[in-house]
Amino acid sequence: MNQRGQVFLYGSGGHAKVVMDILRLKGAAVVALLDDDESRTNLDVMGAPVVHSDQALQTLKDQDVLYGIIAIGANRIRMEKAALIRSRGYELLSAVHPAAVIADSVSLGLGTVVMAGSVVNWDAEIGENVILNTGCTVDHDARIGDGVHLSPGVNVGGGAVIGEGSHIGIGASVLPGASIGANVIVGGGAVVIKDLPSGATAVGVPARIIKQA
Repeated sequence: MNQRGQVFLYGSGGHAKVVMDILRLKGAAVVALLDDDESRTNLDVMGAPVVHSDQALQTLKDQDVLYGIIAIGANRIRMEKAALIRSRGYELLSAVHPAAVIADSVSLGLGTVVMAGSVVNWDAEIGENVILNTGCTVDHDARIGDGVHLSPGVNVGGGAVIGEGSHIGIGASVLPGASIGANVIVGGGAVVIKDLPSGATAVGVPARIIKQA
């Protein structure tokens, strides 16, 4: 990060508020929140201005702001915007809340946000642009792919695998060793006891597939 610790967020909704709080706790200065929606331009979110993304991406580098985080909950859009800002020459930052516990051996990808109360244990691998939401746990040797969102209170067992772009709902559990494919949706409170194929939507205890893309 540059000497002044300046960073922008892409996104200006509720998720952005939580990410901004983490960054401020870490001493970073959030200079702007970018949004594609022109109707949100000139709003103020927690003391930071909302600016239109097209204009801001052209001017922020001139202001020595070179780092950004995609603060958007939707997985596909988050990944698209991450690729966009990289193509414009910006660098992605990660943000880890000081009340999260991350083992020294954990691999944490760029653009990933780890929220308060989360625990990631030994030799887990976390991809890029992942959201580890409030109070979730990822146990030893688990692998979380790029663009995954683990909602608040999710528990992922040791050695489990979650594929790129999947969304695990609030309070769901993934048992040790289970493998979830890419772009899977697991409903809130579900318990995944066996492998789920890419594109599946699964709910319930135990989780059962109700839709297959």
